[in-house]
Amino acid sequence: MLLSMAKVQIIGTKSRRPQTVQTLHRLGVVHIIDWRNEAAPRGVLEQDALQLRENLAYLLTQVQAILGTLPNLNLPLPPQYDEASARPADWLLNEVKTGLAEIEPQAQALARQRAQLEERFSSLPRYEASLRRLVPLVPALVDLEQFTITAIWVERRSQELLASITRQLEDLTEGQCETISGEVDSDLLAAVLVFPKKHAEAVGKLLGQENISRVRLPSEFSGQPLNQVLAEIWRQLEEIPCQIEAIAHEQAQVARQWQSRLLMWQALLRDRLAQIDVCTRLGHTDYTFVLEGWIPQGRVAELTAALVKTVGDEVLVNVLPLSPAEKEAAPVAFDNPAFIKPFEPLVGLLALPKSGGIDPTPLMAVFMPIFFGMILGDVAYGAIILALALYLRHRFKYRDTLRSLTEVLLIGSVWGIFFGFLFGEFFGTLGEEVGLHPLWFDRGHDVESLLLLTIGIGAGHIVLGLSLGVWEAVRLKNRHKLLERGAMLLVLMALFLMVAILTGYLPKSFFSPASALLVVALAVLIYSMGKIGLFLGPLEVIETVGNILSYLRIAAIGLSSIYLAQVANELAGFVGNVVVGVIIAVLFHTLNVALGAFSPTIQSLRLHYVEFFSKFYEGGGQPFRPFRRSM
Repeated sequence: MLLSMAKVQIIGTKSRRPQTVQTLHRLGVVHIIDWRNEAAPRGVLEQDALQLRENLAYLLTQVQAILGTLPNLNLPLPPQYDEASARPADWLLNEVKTGLAEIEPQAQALARQRAQLEERFSSLPRYEASLRRLVPLVPALVDLEQFTITAIWVERRSQELLASITRQLEDLTEGQCETISGEVDSDLLAAVLVFPKKHAEAVGKLLGQENISRVRLPSEFSGQPLNQVLAEIWRQLEEIPCQIEAIAHEQAQVARQWQSRLLMWQALLRDRLAQIDVCTRLGHTDYTFVLEGWIPQGRVAELTAALVKTVGDEVLVNVLPLSPAEKEAAPVAFDNPAFIKPFEPLVGLLALPKSGGIDPTPLMAVFMPIFFGMILGDVAYGAIILALALYLRHRFKYRDTLRSLTEVLLIGSVWGIFFGFLFGEFFGTLGEEVGLHPLWFDRGHDVESLLLLTIGIGAGHIVLGLSLGVWEAVRLKNRHKLLERGAMLLVLMALFLMVAILTGYLPKSFFSPASALLVVALAVLIYSMGKIGLFLGPLEVIETVGNILSYLRIAAIGLSSIYLAQVANELAGFVGNVVVGVIIAVLFHTLNVALGAFSPTIQSLRLHYVEFFSKFYEGGGQPFRPFRRSM
């Protein structure tokens, strides 16, 4: 269900504004809206406030930069957070500046050292690969004090270019040079040029004119024989990981010492900035301020008591009367039991309901796991997904959205185990081998019953959606929606009667009343749609029937899982080697488990979003975002 919201107006003396804002921030129950009354224009930050905001923002940037250099140890905020949040801004500025002066140089130095080592570790293999190919080409006896060695790459198709460079180099150095080339691979040649140092600049220009790729080593290796450079690179590639690990250990020690305080400073600075910024959303006169916002109706008394306690009688809280338009514009907050809450993010992925409308979360919490379980329908697969969901729930216990998704997967896997017993499935057809017999029916063999079951579920789900749509239209006094959804319900009722008559469940004498009901309901449906109803009415009926038939995907995807499991089991049996057979079975069943976690989730969501919600649900609600502390 959705929380009922009240709109409050808080008026107080200007001198009490800071305490009022701090109280609202600490309480965290008021969704503040922008003041739009020209009689009391919105506030503008004065020079002192602007300067304070700039200082706070600068320190926040520094704190976040340091946190970014340290490993995240998921440490809690220190207990001083509540006490520190009540201290004045000057204390906070001095506290953070003093702490940063101690921690920042150490954290930045470690981060800089680690970045340099990681960059070096990623670049050295490129030099190593080049030198490993070039060293065999370098002459062993070269006077490095008199001569320079330059290595170049040349594509095989440009061998003439290498010959041209050799000739120009001989002319330039008057024959005091040597060019040694060799094959690197089928497309590339490597060449080593040896020439006197006095010609280095001229040779550089020559190679630049010819657009040749040169092997350039870091400056620290200049003047050394290439075989020594290669050996040094190998040594560094062995030592750098140990050095990085040592720095990471130091960073972890720094994080254990400072991360809690840094997180507290980050939260306090964010809180102060939020308290300053919110003042520009309030109305102001020379002596008073005024604030408007939304609050859950059940917490108005708590808000009033908190303001009386911290600010006194210089602040007044008024609950404003609401027009129908204001009620519809109220922000939306869910208020569901714990077992329903994991499904709230799934509703939010589509759109939040309008204030005062139907909350579809409880309905999704009931039907989505059942659809998931019917599609999965295997004891073994359900147990594997259940174990995976339990692990993921523990793994993502600090991430609300991911934890909610794992909770949904967990509930669905339990239903998968339940339907697995009903269908008698354990790794597909292995259920028969281990003595597991269907408690209801074997869906792999009794496909007709499975198809009828899913169509019946689809019909019931769509009828429920239309019934909710009728109720919503009555509540909103929307005559157009009432006629359209009510007529569609009657059309479906007439069609169900006709199907029952044709299949022999009802006597043929009911056919005439059913036909009359269909004609009347279709006429009302066409009338409710206006001039184009004659065209859209029949299309709407076809679409709704198609929505019901869409639930056959529950059967189709479930059957595909059975057949894939059967293929895995039979292939494992056909192979003569037991080990190979087990490997094949494990691979196929692993694929089936992955599909069993993914496909039922997607298809169950689709049946709700497209088929079910379209019959009654109207989104467009705005989320309830109370003015609260960051931690």
